[in-house]
Amino acid sequence: MSRPRNVGQVAGTLLAVGLLTSACFGGSGASDGAAGELVRDDGPPQSGGTFQIAGTTDTTSLDFQKEAAYAVHTSVGAVYSRLLAFQTGDDVDYGTNEVEGDLAQEWEVSDDARTWTITLRDNVTWHDKEPVNGRPLTSDDVICTFDRLKEIQGHALNLIADVDSIENPDEHTVVFTLNSPYTAFDETLANPFLAIIPCEAAEGDIDMDTEAIGTGPFVLESWKRDQERVYVKNPDYFVEGQPYMDGYTTTIMPDAQAQIAALRSGKIDMMTTLSTEKRQVDQLLSQVDGLQKSEEAGTTQTRVYMNAQEAPFDQLEVRRAVALAIDKQGMIETIRSDGTVTGPLTPSMFGSLPTDEVEKLVPYDPEEAQRLLAEAGYPDGFEAEMVVTTGYGETIVREAQWVQEDLAKVGIDVELDVQDYATYAGDTWPSGKYEISYGLQTPMLTADEYLSTEYHSDGSRNWSFVDDSTLDDMIRDQRAIADADEREQALQEIDRYVLENVLTPLPLYVYNGQTLLSPRVRGWNPHPDYSAREYENVWLKD
Repeated sequence: MSRPRNVGQVAGTLLAVGLLTSACFGGSGASDGAAGELVRDDGPPQSGGTFQIAGTTDTTSLDFQKEAAYAVHTSVGAVYSRLLAFQTGDDVDYGTNEVEGDLAQEWEVSDDARTWTITLRDNVTWHDKEPVNGRPLTSDDVICTFDRLKEIQGHALNLIADVDSIENPDEHTVVFTLNSPYTAFDETLANPFLAIIPCEAAEGDIDMDTEAIGTGPFVLESWKRDQERVYVKNPDYFVEGQPYMDGYTTTIMPDAQAQIAALRSGKIDMMTTLSTEKRQVDQLLSQVDGLQKSEEAGTTQTRVYMNAQEAPFDQLEVRRAVALAIDKQGMIETIRSDGTVTGPLTPSMFGSLPTDEVEKLVPYDPEEAQRLLAEAGYPDGFEAEMVVTTGYGETIVREAQWVQEDLAKVGIDVELDVQDYATYAGDTWPSGKYEISYGLQTPMLTADEYLSTEYHSDGSRNWSFVDDSTLDDMIRDQRAIADADEREQALQEIDRYVLENVLTPLPLYVYNGQTLLSPRVRGWNPHPDYSAREYENVWLKD
């Protein structure tokens, strides 16, 4: 049950977060160009033009192997390529896990699903920048990529934890041998966290913090930190005739009203809104002739993170009290235009629990929350500091204020520590310098990625410090299940276990959102992997 309250003046200003575009929402629309709908089937793609994007915050690094933050990956996603990639297009379901070749011309899997053989395209060259200077891609680069990931203990290391060996018998062949069968390994190889880098970068001849040299459709031409990033067309891209655009530019505009003004005047072509008031989006659509809206059910989770090594959050009773104290549906109805309560795996993902079961396992029950606190030794509650960042926009801060009020009602008095994004994403969160935190988890792409990186005790993003041997075994065992129905049941059982016995990270809901596009944009079909690879298909109509 929801109720009115003052959450930082909830019906406030329209918020624009351009950097979350690929991370959160996809496209759907009609072909008739009606108000607000995406224009489809508008003739053959035209070449030329520069796509102008508004970004709310800049990345602090370009090294996607070291940094998990969404801002890093949206900054370099169209610069690099992967072995495989997730399909997008007018006739492809948003968020599909169906893969296609990216750097791979073809791939084969052995009958026991333990040996995966990748054959590389033979027409791929690196961007024509020093020190690679447009040389051909070889299988050595693939080996170098994974060797560096292991060496630096990158955040995506769990994705390849089951890889026993990687060999390259010739310059166009790579063979992955797994310790156990894994029928969905092709989905893992399509993860943008496993984009391929040149050996020169792995060997330290390229500073990956400040430079990005890949094989993707666009070349990073310049980066003025906190001002703009400029990308130009890769003239030697391995997909013939693409990309269509001459380039794209991301201009950093922290102020929401500045973004709106730029969209109205035609200075930018795209902004993504985390909107507290759908009315304002509708108003823009009615005022800007030909403005298009792309809308999808969200895949980004809102979450509460509790440090399981820090008292009192080291007690399951306390973590469950926090979970039961939060009115998730009230947050959705009051702060978001729409959304869906979620378990550890988002509702649209294979292996997720039905929403009604999630709500039964973790209901809104403040009375039970108070009883659990008393049982844990805190009958009068306790005080704590909750970290939140402004880097995701004001809406996230408002949601943190909502959680703050809900927790206060059961005796948990939290003071908000509002941090800039660089501090939050680069230090506080991954270093565990917090007791409790509120924020987003930009969408992962498979059930195994969520579970193995965040909930396994050795997970590369286990920043809640979960340590549960039973859960570790369950996560490991599901990988080897070949039967789809049996594996789905195993994943759902893991979901239940997390919601009953772990509860950190504590998922609340995924929210719906909207991307606004200028009248000239065509071919908009993103994927929630927030890689920006789909920019190769975008074109601009005269």
